[in-house]
Amino acid sequence: MKECRWKGFSFLLVVSVLVVFSVGACTSMKEAKKEAENAKVPVVEGAKYVGSGACADCHEGIVEDFKRTIHGRIAGFEVKPNMVAEGCEACHGPASKHIEEEDPAYILNPAKLEPAQASAICSRCHTDGEIMDWRGSEHALNDVSCVKCHTIHGKKDKMAYREKLGYRHKHVKDTLLKRPEPELCFTCHKEIMAKTNYPNHHPVKEGKMTCSECHNPHGSIVEPLLKTDETLNELCYKCHADKEGPFAFEHAPVVENCTICHDPHGSVADNLLKQNEPYICIQCHGLHFHSAIRPDTNYIVNNQEPGHSCPPGFAWNPDPNTGGPGCAPAVVMPNSHAMQMVMTTRCTECHSAIHGSDLPSLATPGGGSRLTR
Repeated sequence: MKECRWKGFSFLLVVSVLVVFSVGACTSMKEAKKEAENAKVPVVEGAKYVGSGACADCHEGIVEDFKRTIHGRIAGFEVKPNMVAEGCEACHGPASKHIEEEDPAYILNPAKLEPAQASAICSRCHTDGEIMDWRGSEHALNDVSCVKCHTIHGKKDKMAYREKLGYRHKHVKDTLLKRPEPELCFTCHKEIMAKTNYPNHHPVKEGKMTCSECHNPHGSIVEPLLKTDETLNELCYKCHADKEGPFAFEHAPVVENCTICHDPHGSVADNLLKQNEPYICIQCHGLHFHSAIRPDTNYIVNNQEPGHSCPPGFAWNPDPNTGGPGCAPAVVMPNSHAMQMVMTTRCTECHSAIHGSDLPSLATPGGGSRLTR
């Protein structure tokens, strides 16, 4: 009885700990989202706007590089109504007190602000399009600020960094990234970088694709940060339109989610499968007739002796009771190679229309549901 009580107490303790951790995780995530949504740009008290020309007196090189960027080319009439300044002070705040005191504490430095505050500076202008979901995105909730990935002042030797890592991209997008894709993403997502080096992978490292073709790092309503407002499959169908259907005979996991079977970032198995055939298939489908008794199974009889006849289904074997000779039931054995056949044969050798088909499989029981053509 004591042992039962102790087991019951242990079970309740484990459940209680799990509940506490779950509630704590939910609470922290809600707090992070609230902080990101309510973050405000800090204010330098008593400072006034003096113009970017004053900044060039000390930061000449930075100002010259900044003029060549998209931000530096914004004209005065293009500044949004909620902005009271242009140029350097649009992000760094009024600079008069900083110039007078020559103290960095009197100027806003996004790299040294809290991540939510730094991103709030950018959010004053960047509020629509692909950036509209930023404040609820995984990056924002995990304290990744805009300046973590973007360099506002420009002047980064991206091609040299690319050649150093051996990536063969043909172009660099002018999005003020600190490093080009995919190298920038791989600074954090090491496990994804490893997968892109697997034998089967999307052509990311070859320069034919970038991460942002599938993912929106600024936020999405479809996890994980997918560049679609519909379903995960809809994103895949943009390139793999032949798998979309609708088909008369459908394969349930294909309709539900492509990643049930495929790992889009890379796999050791063929065709980006999470496992090679037939192992990927037998996780859902039990072994069928290939591994059971085949129609051409032979009767294998032990200790056969010529000159003795037995009824059908019996063979001349030592009597298990007396040890003497006699007719005993024949030992039926399946084909010795049946299991080898099912474990070394791809299911798609027969079920070739694995993503769906409109053609009935007339020679197969079950019609087109067997997806054999």
